Amino acid sequence: MLNRTHLVALAALAFVACAAPNEEQAVDTTTPQLQTSYTVAIQGFDGTYVACELALDSADKGKLVSSRTSPGDWEKFTLFELGDNKIALQAANGKYVCCDDYRAGLLVADRDQIGDWETFTLVPQENGTVALQAWNKRYVTAEYSLPDAGKGTLLGIREEIREWERFTLVKDLPAVQ
Repeated sequence: MLNRTHLVALAALAFVACAAPNEEQAVDTTTPQLQTSYTVAIQGFDGTYVACELALDSADKGKLVSSRTSPGDWEKFTLFELGDNKIALQAANGKYVCCDDYRAGLLVADRDQIGDWETFTLVPQENGTVALQAWNKRYVTAEYSLPDAGKGTLLGIREEIREWERFTLVKDLPAVQ
């Protein structure tokens, strides 16, 4: 049986729960507006295309590697313009690309939302290419010196822009199916 004290407490709780947010309440502003997007392929310095490795069964599933001779579905990304030359990339698996500091700067498409680690700054270069600067202020490189299957792995680890940190964005590709 509810007494008068219980009814007053329930009414107060309902009023507080339905109140509109004000300056004292936190509002989530971490998800950027995704206004402009288009499909791109990313071509590395050596002419190969960046792929999101989806067939791997290990912890490396979704890692980005510049190793393909032509762009197929795994080599297509949705590029979202976030303003101020900042972008986010969504891979064929529907996940956002991240520069994962816990994995030595490995670029991997395994995130459901865009945050700081999933945001890159486009740095235009004189020859029409771009460099990608990760959240850690380091530039993304296609590490061609790694052996075997690691060759061409994308890492956000370079302090300056050289040949391996320059990429060509090939726009206006058909969307991933």
